[in-house]
Amino acid sequence: MKLANKPEAKFAEVVDVLQRDPVLTARVLSIAQSALYASRTQTVSLHQAAVRLGLKALRDIVLEAVIQAKLFKAPGFDGLMTRLYRHSAAVAHVTRAVCRRTLVSAEYAFLCGLLHDMGIAAVLLLVAERPELRRLELEQLSPALDAVHADASGLLARQWKLPEALHRAVATHHLVVVDGKSQQVNAALVVAEQLCWEAGAGMLPPPEGAHATSDATPEPPTSGLDANRAERFQEARSALRLSDAALATARAEAFEIVGRLGVAEAA
Repeated sequence: MKLANKPEAKFAEVVDVLQRDPVLTARVLSIAQSALYASRTQTVSLHQAAVRLGLKALRDIVLEAVIQAKLFKAPGFDGLMTRLYRHSAAVAHVTRAVCRRTLVSAEYAFLCGLLHDMGIAAVLLLVAERPELRRLELEQLSPALDAVHADASGLLARQWKLPEALHRAVATHHLVVVDGKSQQVNAALVVAEQLCWEAGAGMLPPPEGAHATSDATPEPPTSGLDANRAERFQEARSALRLSDAALATARAEAFEIVGRLGVAEAA
């Protein structure tokens, strides 16, 4: 991440860092070959991936690969962790797409989307280490997870020494207004989570019969892990000044992104 943010950084420097971890190298090349990034030319080396994608896109892929490999692994919660990773990846890409219509940096938005729910993973990792807690059903854990996951995401971001703005965003990602001021990236996260849920990449099951060409926004869940209420979505949409036409375009783009990522569940 430091290299990618250096204006004078060279591709060779980044490749040298990545090549120290063969597993990470393989994962980066796999993501670079996915439908979301792939071109007509097959990517066969890290240097080729770096040149074709650019350093900032490569940084996003590397972070996505590291997060998947290191954070989303908790014995006994494999299914939930897989859903969480897929949700986080989808929200990252959709938040970036939404923020292209705002003054928020699209690359910053991607990182916020990727990391916004890492607090859920962190709590599940702790639960997996405690035999007496591992016996609890997900329904018993969900209220506690929902209550603390945003704060936990902020604490992790601070511990990892990520930028102040980023850990503030992930710690408050279900709030549009923070300290009396509307936050554009938070609003984009709320909108992205709604669109990902509609497309089948939410933490909760998608609405029955949802589709990208629907003129009406499906009513989101009123409760459950990582749910945003309908009024919060409307508040976020207003903060971003998303017209009906702009929202319809964003919805179609979100469905396309989720489809290309291959993370949607059947409605």
